[in-house]
Amino acid sequence: MPKGIVRRVAERALQIEPDRSAVIEWILYSPLPAFEGQTTFELACNGEGERVLALLDAHLARSDAPRCLPGAAGAS
Repeated sequence: MPKGIVRRVAERALQIEPDRSAVIEWILYSPLPAFEGQTTFELACNGEGERVLALLDAHLARSDAPRCLPGAAGAS
């Protein structure tokens, strides 16, 4: 796992969801439909954390994006 990728993902996710507990929950337990249901942590452990960063960047770039993390409960 690239050093610091989970921290980088968490920092980016906090730009969408300011609740640190919710971000940790999302990283560890929320399956991401865009990545065949893998969690952010699983992707990071498999060297694919940059893909999650790209997903978050795309989400942040959308002016109409919901203010919730992709794949999180209540996300559309």
